[in-house]
Amino acid sequence: MAEPLAGSGAGPDAGVPAATTLDAAKRALRAEAWEAGLAQLGEIERGGGQLDAHASVLKAIALIRSQGFAAGIDGLDVERVRDARAHADVRRLLVAPLIKSGALDEAARVLDLLVQAHPGSAADRRSYASVLARLKRWTEAIAHADEAARAAPDDASLLATRIQLRTQAGETDAAAQLARESIGAAMQSPGDAHVWMSALLRGGDHAGAASIAARIDAPNHRVASVAVQALRSSGRTGAAISAGRHALRAGHDSAALRAQLAQAHLARGTHDDRLVAALEHLAAGVQMAPDDLRLNSLYGETLLRAGRFAQSVPFLEKSAAAAPELEHVRAMYARALRHSGDHAGSADQYLHLAQANPEHARWQRAAAGALTQAGRTEEAASLFDAFIHRRSAGLPATFEQALARIEASAGTVTVPRARLDWAWSLRDENGPGAPMARDAWERAAQWGYLVDHLLLDWLECREDRAEEAMDLLASLDEADAFFEPLRERGCGFVVATAHVGPMYGGLMALELIDIPSRWIASTPGISRSHYARSLISTGDKTEVQVVKASLKALQEGHAVCLAVDGALNPAAARVPFENQEITWSSFAARACYRLGLPSIFYAPRWEQGRIAHTLERLPEPNEGETLEDYVVRWQHAWLAHLRAYLAGRPENLRLSGGLWRHVVAADPQGAR
Repeated sequence: MAEPLAGSGAGPDAGVPAATTLDAAKRALRAEAWEAGLAQLGEIERGGGQLDAHASVLKAIALIRSQGFAAGIDGLDVERVRDARAHADVRRLLVAPLIKSGALDEAARVLDLLVQAHPGSAADRRSYASVLARLKRWTEAIAHADEAARAAPDDASLLATRIQLRTQAGETDAAAQLARESIGAAMQSPGDAHVWMSALLRGGDHAGAASIAARIDAPNHRVASVAVQALRSSGRTGAAISAGRHALRAGHDSAALRAQLAQAHLARGTHDDRLVAALEHLAAGVQMAPDDLRLNSLYGETLLRAGRFAQSVPFLEKSAAAAPELEHVRAMYARALRHSGDHAGSADQYLHLAQANPEHARWQRAAAGALTQAGRTEEAASLFDAFIHRRSAGLPATFEQALARIEASAGTVTVPRARLDWAWSLRDENGPGAPMARDAWERAAQWGYLVDHLLLDWLECREDRAEEAMDLLASLDEADAFFEPLRERGCGFVVATAHVGPMYGGLMALELIDIPSRWIASTPGISRSHYARSLISTGDKTEVQVVKASLKALQEGHAVCLAVDGALNPAAARVPFENQEITWSSFAARACYRLGLPSIFYAPRWEQGRIAHTLERLPEPNEGETLEDYVVRWQHAWLAHLRAYLAGRPENLRLSGGLWRHVVAADPQGAR
């Protein structure tokens, strides 16, 4: 029951005619002088006078406002509130105060009377729909909003209400359909245009939302932020950034707008976008909304990827504490701690992820590496052994059966659309296996992704049957002949690969042709698998330790194999490549220059169901050539070989890690 709603007033006038007293009582009650008005009405009734419908309604309102809802609600009925003056007074003196005080159930009961008395009133139904929505009585709210629209079919703001109610009720498809059918109305009610765009975005119609965003001059920060989101989500990052800047110049600043602008800059992904503009917008957004989870986590992650590790920690720590169930936020926090030198804290965070997600390979590897780095080697070994045991239990008995299972599941892998679109644009339309329909091409690419991960599973979990996987290797005669001159030199050399093809086939190939090698990989050093003895682990070493171990191996005559497009540091440098930016490490080229060692481009590939080997010599320093000139020339040669490789069969793409990590969707306006 609602508490009495307070009022004030003076005592009743005395010695005046009844009609004059009734009018005075009404004036007092309409002025919210409840005690005075009720006293005057009481005097009239004690003298045998009758109250008209309007006075009876005012008496009921006064009793509710002064003594509580139950004291006066029975004095209201449909017949009495049909009076125009009573109708207005009920809305002003009762409904509005009830809503303001939070007495929503009571407000709904009164509005129900008004709607029954005035079924054609769009205002009453709209108010009723609003109260019902706050009570989460969605079906009733939508029904009354729809009825209100029949009474006011040209009211664009009412149409916005109908769309928004469906969105809030979780009727995503219905909201999007209504928004799609009435896009023109968004132009008539620009202050509500965010409702149309939000409904379309939630319904997956990014193009429809962007079409509104491109045509509207945002009149407020809500419309501006959703417009930037709509343009960004449709791939029009340049237009999104322009729209956001225009909104800021117009004074429509807000934390939400800053967040969307930052994400647009990150989506475009140039050096200045990532390291300057996005950080500026996020810093401003966090200042405006210091407790906003999304802003804090995005700001922390962007600082992390900019190499500002210590600065990122407090924002990611705050986000992880506020939303402990969000894996990505906790993982970013763990990385920030690691790169800030807090290995114990990093290990604790990764261990939490690993224990909460025992089947998630990424967290198991990361936790084992972090625990090792923190000096908790026995715990790391135990965790990783349990991880290997669980994976082993899920593998078929034979490699042939495992391959058959992949054949059946290829085509079900979720790969970011931007990666597939970019790879499709790089293919050689006249190359091997061409022409190929897009759906068949994508299925083949997904098959390659799955098989590469199967090779790793088999090498780690089925060491006793490793030869079954090795049977996939094609003849190694050509590879053996290629490496012979390098062996004759009796020194180490660099094998520069990328995240393409059946990567783990390279481990098997070099072992079979008896080349002493060390592979830089993320597998933790505590792994008990045979191939782990050949690894330099990035999972449990710092960047400096990885560099030192690699240089030592080269000087001892080993081949050091590394994916040049990968990096331990989340702030690693990127280079332009085929309308994208990819991570690229200059370590391999610099090591070759300083140690005077040769290097090769290497990438295994599928060829007639067997793993063949793409091997190309990379340039050696010219006499008198500076280090920086050599690094540039080496980079160009390596990228040229990579470009030629990516033009080949889709099975060889791999589509994860390294160069694929930062691929963004093409901007249809060419604004990247």
